[in-house]
Amino acid sequence: HEAVTMEKEPKDGVDEEEEELDCSSPEVVNKYQFAGNVANAAIEAVKAACAAGKSVAELCELGDNIINEKLTTVYKGKKIEKGIAFPTCISLNNCCGHFSPLKEDSIDLKDGDVAKIDLGVHVDGYVALVATTIVIGKDVTGRKADAIVAAKTAADVIIRCLKQGKKNNEITPLIEKTVDAFGCKAVDGVVSHQIKRFAIDGTKVITNKNVPGHQVEECSIEGHEAYAIDVVVSTGEGKCRELDTKCTVFKRAPDQKYNLKMKTAREALYKIEKTHPKMPFSLREIDDSRVRLGITECVRHELLQPHPVLYEREGEIVAQVKYCVLLMPSGPLKVTGDDISGVTSDKIVADEEIAALLKTPVKTKKGKKK
Repeated sequence: HEAVTMEKEPKDGVDEEEEELDCSSPEVVNKYQFAGNVANAAIEAVKAACAAGKSVAELCELGDNIINEKLTTVYKGKKIEKGIAFPTCISLNNCCGHFSPLKEDSIDLKDGDVAKIDLGVHVDGYVALVATTIVIGKDVTGRKADAIVAAKTAADVIIRCLKQGKKNNEITPLIEKTVDAFGCKAVDGVVSHQIKRFAIDGTKVITNKNVPGHQVEECSIEGHEAYAIDVVVSTGEGKCRELDTKCTVFKRAPDQKYNLKMKTAREALYKIEKTHPKMPFSLREIDDSRVRLGITECVRHELLQPHPVLYEREGEIVAQVKYCVLLMPSGPLKVTGDDISGVTSDKIVADEEIAALLKTPVKTKKGKKK
């Protein structure tokens, strides 16, 4: 990812009640960059710790702990909310995402596993999300390499399309063609989102593929917006389904209200609204077994949105690349992202329009001062 020049910390946070600021505000850009630096450090640490025999649950906990530890070093003593914007997940092989197991349900990494590491950080509600894909203990070749390079290349296409006035439905066909060039398919239902303060999923979306019956609203890209570019691809059909893996990642549904009858459910909701009112959280963060019991009742009444663990067919490989960009006058500024340029595929993008697009610089060069 691009090196980010850090500015000095502003003295005060922005009150949530104040009008939301966009990336034309240096203070907002600064907060995205602080969050991005923490997210990048956390994902690098988790990557470095991944090895055969390591527990996925412990690695997810490591990611979350590093986020919380690094956040203590920014905006010290200021009344600014900061924390995990998406708990660390490590989804293996044909698992499409959201695998963040409790210790009692964990599995260990094996040589050759394709591991997608996904996490998020926020500073004052300004969110930095990041995901990468690695292969445990082995050189990356064959279909594993195809999937990873397909995801990376599609993300590289998207960032070059994020220009003022570009429509989301003009970008989707380019993503599909790019992924197809590697003999892969974009996973159904995965979209790149506009991100806003305290919102990891804004209203503007760019879908990775057109799925009949699931059309998204047309929108145009505007300057000073922030986006999470998220590409998940599969060597299979790109259709994921829930199996029997326990869901551990949830988010409070802000507009839902219900008078809960069970005391454990009321306790659970009270605790969640106090500690995780706006961002997704992991059951790992709730050590009270009574509160955990109440989660099910909260989900049943739609007070909590589950992020279920999804799977492609057994034997297929799923890869993910996600990073956040701020749309600045000089072009997209990347605040998160992992360097996976070392992974190569023997397949190439033959489409002339896309090949030409990939050769263009992401940022416009500034004119020389006279």
